[in-house]
Formats: sequence, structure tokens, C-alpha cells
Amino acid sequence: MSDNCNESDVGRDCESVESNARGLDEIAAMQPLLRNSVCLSCADHRTILSGKGSVFMLCQSKTTPKQWPKYPPQPVRQCDYFR
Repeated sequence: MSDNCNESDVGRDCESVESNARGLDEIAAMQPLLRNSVCLSCADHRTILSGKGSVFMLCQSKTTPKQWPKYPPQPVRQCDYFR
């Protein structure tokens, strides 16, 4: 685990804990499929760490259509909703 996200945070949305937000992005950046994803640098993403240690990118853009996946398959190389 990163210094910013400890074992007690696993299974929780660590990004809601201010000091842990950067730590999860560091974890996501180490994941091969997430490393090249535009989601990591999008203002509307939230990094989610599952209870089993998996990392997911949650799209929170208000401009995406309803059919847009909440957790888009990674890596996302181009996105019309990126900001």
C-alpha cells in the first residue's frame, strides 16, 4: 500500500478521505491497464480501491449520456467527456 492509503482504507472510497486521494492515483498509475488511461487525469474521475485490492475508475461526469458506463472498461484512450 501507498503511504497515503493504508489497510484500514481497503474496501472504502479512499478519495473521500482528503489525505488519501493522491495515494490511490499512485496505485492506479501502477496498474498496467490504468497507466495509459485518460481517466487518471480527468477532473471527473474518482479512484476506487475494492476490498480485494482492485482499482477502478468511477466516471462522475454530469455530461455523459445515461448509457455511458459508470466504470468504463480500461484503458480509456479518448473520451468526449474528459475535462
